[in-house]
Amino acid sequence: MITTKDKRLIAILKQNARKPISEIARELSLSRTTVQQRLARLEQKGHILGYTTRLGEALRASKISAHVNLVLDPNKSSQVISKLEKLTAIDTLYSVSGNIDLIAILSVDSPLELDQELDNISAVSGVKSTETSIVLGVKFDRSEGVR
Repeated sequence: MITTKDKRLIAILKQNARKPISEIARELSLSRTTVQQRLARLEQKGHILGYTTRLGEALRASKISAHVNLVLDPNKSSQVISKLEKLTAIDTLYSVSGNIDLIAILSVDSPLELDQELDNISAVSGVKSTETSIVLGVKFDRSEGVR
């Protein structure tokens, strides 16, 4: 079971996974040893799988991000997912309910690269249709670090 302190610990780490344990302990009003034990337990139970790098605003702003809605042939979804996983421009692939089957989140360096990656996605056997939305700006982001 995750406690309120565990949730606060995770929130602190989501903001800065490199924050010293002593500072985290101070923020949580816990001892350094207790924080280390909580971290070890959260990692051991699989609640924390790893730590990541969050890109700075200047680098993120230089990237083009797009959300691609995909409609699939239902008999080919596992093959489509396997092929999409090999496309490194796709940061995240969501399975969703509704009229679409998947949402791919892409991050590229240029409009030309986006065009090429969209062609790569459309060429995958089993992709019936796509619809792309280019991200113009980020109002806020509570994700765990990639965007």
